[in-house]
Parts: sequence; structure tokens; C-alpha cells
Amino acid sequence: MERKQLITGSFLLLIASCIHLTSGLTQSACFSSSSKTLALDCGPGHLLHITRAFYGFSPTGKCRLMEGEETQGCTLDDRERYGCIGQRDCSINLPTGQFGVNVPECGQRSNYYQVEYNCVRADTVYDICRDNRLTAQSGYITTPGYPNNYHKQGKCNMTITVNSNQKIRLLIIDLQLQARGHTDCADFLYFNDKLRSITLCDTRTNHSYNWHTNYLHLELQSTSRGGSKGFWLYYEAYPPLSTSIDAPETNDKDDTSSNRDNNNRDDQKNTPIWGVQHPDDTRGGKTPRDNRGHESDSNGESTETKGGNPGSTVPLFRDDKNSGKKLPFAAIAGGVIGTLSLILLVLLLLLFIKWCKERRYHKAEKILEIRNPAFRSSNDFHDTQGHAGYYC
Repeated sequence: MERKQLITGSFLLLIASCIHLTSGLTQSACFSSSSKTLALDCGPGHLLHITRAFYGFSPTGKCRLMEGEETQGCTLDDRERYGCIGQRDCSINLPTGQFGVNVPECGQRSNYYQVEYNCVRADTVYDICRDNRLTAQSGYITTPGYPNNYHKQGKCNMTITVNSNQKIRLLIIDLQLQARGHTDCADFLYFNDKLRSITLCDTRTNHSYNWHTNYLHLELQSTSRGGSKGFWLYYEAYPPLSTSIDAPETNDKDDTSSNRDNNNRDDQKNTPIWGVQHPDDTRGGKTPRDNRGHESDSNGESTETKGGNPGSTVPLFRDDKNSGKKLPFAAIAGGVIGTLSLILLVLLLLLFIKWCKERRYHKAEKILEIRNPAFRSSNDFHDTQGHAGYYC
């Protein structure tokens, strides 16, 4: 019963992570069509995130990018920023005329326009001035009222913390913070991951940053009076955590032989309770996210299952007899201390020998001076060169 509940819960978590957003949506239209407007609508509780907008030429006359045509390079990305990001719905007007812009890759005039977008759940969008601490594996961060200008002066802070074996990837989807001249910022956004820091202002679009730790501090400082649109950011933790758990393989056949019973007991002792899918055995070569809070190290092992199967997220039994004997910590520490003590003793002995030699040399020099008053050491001779006239 407990096994079924665990497997069911894991699948529910996996499904919940997959419906984080509705991705892969497209809207397109031909320039020759009567309708010159693309209507994007995500519905209640969702917000628009445009991932790509481009002009294209289709030799078949279709009003969208067909499978296999993208490799021909007959598209041209549209760099214009539309005010659709962060809204529930939006309309994009196409240029008038039968054809669009020229596509240099294929030397043709574009005959359609296409927009690719996601519908983001509104509860995954966080306000930097309201949500001070984030621990989710991914999410969106905005200024108050985005995409409208924000009118709040002062400072807003937010920290993102993920699992210790993960790092943070940040994508600046849209950033418009008012600058003051060419060298100063009226409003700016400051990042710090304890190893490096970055300060941004003015206008940026589709810039990504890979941070070096599992911690990121964000700080927005504003001195303008509502002159900035703000920003829309996306962050995610990487590498993703593993959640896939397969049902265990069990042997239901009864064996009355005592030898087989003993062998089965030995085998069961070394068999994990649950079969765990290796993180490499996933779709697209990516491991699914783990929303249950298990941490995986850089080798793909869960911190709760060191020594077990790679990628495991549940405790495993193992045979301690087969595992090598671990050297006690006290023995290791004692060996290190003993080695350092021996080195110190040798150094002291060398210093003592040097001191004895110097003492013997100075003693012999003093005896020679007593026996022969005319003798002077080399140091005395050099010290009295300036007063040579006082000696006979």
C-alpha cells in the first residue's frame, strides 16, 4: 500500500511540474490574408510570454513555419518588443501589403508572420517588492504593475535559494530601467551571488546569466518618478532534480528448498526496496525536476542515498560486508599529526645544530683575540676603516 502511494505521489508531482506553463503555442498569418491582426489570449489566470516572433517565407504558400522548412534558413527574427509580455491577451498588427520584409538568408520576401509564446500561470509570477524569499525551482520575477510603469521610489530586495548542489540560471526577458545620462542610472537592478555582482539599467532584452552558486540576491533601487516600465525576469535551478521512480521487481514464486531460501535472503539483503530510474534514462537527455526537496550532488547521487544507486531519491539497503572497510577519522587525524610532529622535530634539530656551530665559531674567535690582542675579526676591521689613523 505504501509503495503504491509513493509511486502515485511521485507521478502527481511530475505532472504538476509539467503543467507549470502551457508552452509551444503559436499564432501566424499570411500577409495576403484579409486579417492583419494576430490575437493572443491566454485566458484567466495566465499571462503571456512571447518567446519568438519572426518573418518567414514558405515556398508552399502556407501561413506558418512548416516542419522541415526551418533548416532552410528562410526566417528573420523580429527584434521589435511588443507590449504583450505579462498581459492576459494582446493584439499584434501586421504590416500592410502583400509581402513583408526581405529575408536575406534565402533572398525572398516574407509571406507570413509568426509568433511563438507561452501562457504562464499567474501564481508563478513573483513581485520583487512583495515576495522577499524564493525557494521554488523556477519562476518569473517582475516589478509592481508590470508592464505598466511602476511609481514606487526606494528599495526592494529578494533572495533566491535552491538546493546546495544546484546553480541558478537567469533570463532577462524584458528590462527597461531609467538611466541618468550615459554613466549613471536613475533606477537600477543589482545582482549578487556571493562570488560576483552585476548592476543593470537602461534597456535589455533576452539576456541570460549563469550564476555560480545556489544563492542569488536581487535589489531594485528607484529614484525616478514613474519613468521606468520595470522588468520581467525568469529564473530556474539547474541541473534539474530527479523524480522518476519505477516499481520494484519482486519474485512471487515460492521455493521450498532450504538452499534457495538462504540464497534469496542474501539477495534480498543486497536488493534496494525500490527500483530507481537512472537520471540519464530520461526523455531528451534531461532529468525531470524533483519537487519533493531531495538534493542530488554533482555525480547524480541523492544526498540521502550516498553509496546507493546513482540518481536514487529513496534510501537503499546495501551489503556492508562487501563494502570496503573505512579508515576511522581518528586514525587519519593521528597520522597527519604524527607526520607534522616529525617534520617539526627535524627542523628543531637542524636549528640546534646550526646554533651549536655558530656558538663554537664565536667562542674560538674570542679565545684567539685574548691570546693575540692585535687580532681583529673581519667585522671589526671593516667597522674601523674610517678610523684607520688611530692604529699603529
